[in-house]
Amino acid sequence: MKTTKLFATLAVFGSLLATTAACTGGSNQIVVWVGEESLSFYQQVCNEYIEAHPDFKFKVKVVGQDTGSAAGTILQDASAAADIFTVAHDNIGKLVAAKDGKPITNEALLTQLRENTDQSYLDVCTFDGQLYGVPYISQALFLMYNKSKISDEQAKTFEGLKAAAAAAGSDVKGWTVSGSDGFNNSYTILARKESDKSTSLKLYKDGKKDRGSCWVQGDDQVASVKWAQKMKDDPNGFMWPSTTGWSSDLINGKALAVIGGAWHVKSFMESVGASNAGFALIPTYTLDSDTAYGTATAGTVMRGGTFADVKVFMINGKSKANKYVAAQELITYLSSKEIQDRSFIACDNVPCYNTFDIDAIKAANPDLPEKSVALAKVQVGMTAYGIPQPFRTGTLNTYYYSKGGPELYKTMIDKYDTAKKTSVFTTDADIVQGLYRLQYIWQHAQEPKDGTIPATLPADID
Repeated sequence: MKTTKLFATLAVFGSLLATTAACTGGSNQIVVWVGEESLSFYQQVCNEYIEAHPDFKFKVKVVGQDTGSAAGTILQDASAAADIFTVAHDNIGKLVAAKDGKPITNEALLTQLRENTDQSYLDVCTFDGQLYGVPYISQALFLMYNKSKISDEQAKTFEGLKAAAAAAGSDVKGWTVSGSDGFNNSYTILARKESDKSTSLKLYKDGKKDRGSCWVQGDDQVASVKWAQKMKDDPNGFMWPSTTGWSSDLINGKALAVIGGAWHVKSFMESVGASNAGFALIPTYTLDSDTAYGTATAGTVMRGGTFADVKVFMINGKSKANKYVAAQELITYLSSKEIQDRSFIACDNVPCYNTFDIDAIKAANPDLPEKSVALAKVQVGMTAYGIPQPFRTGTLNTYYYSKGGPELYKTMIDKYDTAKKTSVFTTDADIVQGLYRLQYIWQHAQEPKDGTIPATLPADID
């Protein structure tokens, strides 16, 4: 296919660029990959570190990289990648399995992490008892809404988004998502009861390699699917992104809000105008008689959830041995609270240390844009309703994202099988069966053999 050839060409080109970046300085230079938007800041910080530590034996070159695709480039040829690179934490397992990462052994760095970082983040960066990723940026999904159409009060609830859409037009949708995949459309699966932040969901619980540590058959999950179905059917409820993309849907007034991440903010602001850009927690929704199920009773208030993730520094497994100690010393500085704060002020990178106080940062930096403050508050606020992606291995990542689970979940919400051109999942029993099938995929990477589903549900899956 032409697309495949294009991707292959781009991948080779990216690899060539990486080779140039990594090999420029030879054995007396440490190359660091960060997000392209952070390049200038981290080069300045590294220069400061070298100046303050005259005994540091290496030059440091910082290279801007697309952190979303960095792991793929590294897996293709780690010897051509940076000595220290940035990736999202859910890539760590694949990189460690490929021997493209070195464990963190510097005691000062380990102590700093234990004191400053939530254990849940450290857990997903640890493999076989050793830490491989050093968290330094946090990120989460949140709501981006058009303030010219939606009030701040309406943005607090999905019911408010519906009301705003109804006022804007009979066929205007309150919100969309940035994708129908298992990440960008995870807000209902990851939803929590607002009163106590509880959920029945278990997704590779506690990061266990055991694929059986999953559960998505709870009453709250059934109710959330029923609610999503109702919102999809509502003239002013929810829509999937059109073929032209969610940003064009906002530009054309088809939808008034989108659930996305910080990496979508630029496109969102271009779509609605900077002065109309509003940011909020993923809203709440209240179950009614149509959407209640079992213990998830009518009147229960749920809040959409998120994967609350971190970007991490890793040390390249193919980096020269003489750089190992120095690389960890540099990472200790780059991941410190001081530099995380400065990175936020300069680049809007939200810190991931556990005492981050945005109000204190704003008080000390009165010129900090309100947009930066708002973005930080919603991302930090969503961590209470999220979990780090628990995919310790590439296998688990593949099972969750790439074996038909997201497609099945979308079909459940649509209540329509596009292949068979028939209505599906129209009853509670159908939804319960669908969730059993979804969990089976998470655990076995396929639908139940021969379509066999237990007569009594919910049921454990071996």
